[in-house]
Amino acid sequence: MAITSMRPHAAPDPTAAVETPPVNETTHAPEAAAATPAKIRLSERASGAARAATANVTGRRVRRAVYMAIPVLAVNACAFLGQLGYFHTHLTAWGLPGQLLVAAALESIAVFLSYHAHIARIGDDPAFRLQMSAYALALIIGALNYSHWASADWRPNPIAITFALMSAVSPWLWGIHSRRESRDTLKASGLIEPHAVRLGSTRWTWHPYRSARTMFRATWEGTTNPAEAIAADKAARDAKDAADLPATEIDPALLAAMSARDRLIWAWGVIGTTDVPKAAALLASNGVTIDQSHARTIRKQLETTAATAIGAGQP
Repeated sequence: MAITSMRPHAAPDPTAAVETPPVNETTHAPEAAAATPAKIRLSERASGAARAATANVTGRRVRRAVYMAIPVLAVNACAFLGQLGYFHTHLTAWGLPGQLLVAAALESIAVFLSYHAHIARIGDDPAFRLQMSAYALALIIGALNYSHWASADWRPNPIAITFALMSAVSPWLWGIHSRRESRDTLKASGLIEPHAVRLGSTRWTWHPYRSARTMFRATWEGTTNPAEAIAADKAARDAKDAADLPATEIDPALLAAMSARDRLIWAWGVIGTTDVPKAAALLASNGVTIDQSHARTIRKQLETTAATAIGAGQP
């Protein structure tokens, strides 16, 4: 006698009947093999472009540093020789090593402060006090160098002025380079704005008011392209003129059927003046475009006709 299992009847698994189709690896393998080298080449090109851009930036900074170093080193060398020339004849007890040490120490104070002001500025830290200290000490050391070579009673002469200028100008040269580097870093980080829009001298000469108005709006909105700034100013003026126009109720078909002269007379009557640009704006808001030069001709003809009628005693 067969013994029947007493376990409860299990519900069929709905997913058991669904067979997962086998993945055809041989079909996708060539596509993956073809896509992998393409991705590698694309990645290599992107890496090469990034390396080239980094190399260009680095090379530009190196060239800029070299160009900066030449005049700064020349100025400091001349100032150092001015100090050394004096101490060589007035500090004989120290010998040449002591004279070199004193001259180098004097001329390195302002350079040291300027360098640390440069580091602070590049690191986006306050550098004002360091830079002002460098300027003040450079002026003091410049006065000292001047006193070495000045004539009696501190009267100036070319040698004294030259050595004094060399001592005083060194931190200013450092500051020019430092501010340039700092500005490039801040601009790359998006922390400062680019230069304001530049309108040509011809525009400023012939249209000073429009140029100032365009400049005023562009500086606030951050527009740097001259064409975009001029277009934005015109759009703002057109919007203001449209907002100032009086409300009108006229059938567009009737306005379209009028002659140019009758349209202008109607527009001038609505705005209460014979201003051609305002009349043109009012007509444009009602779907009619007119030539403003032709409108001025019509206005002149109407004024001539009215003056003739008045002269003839007609009402």
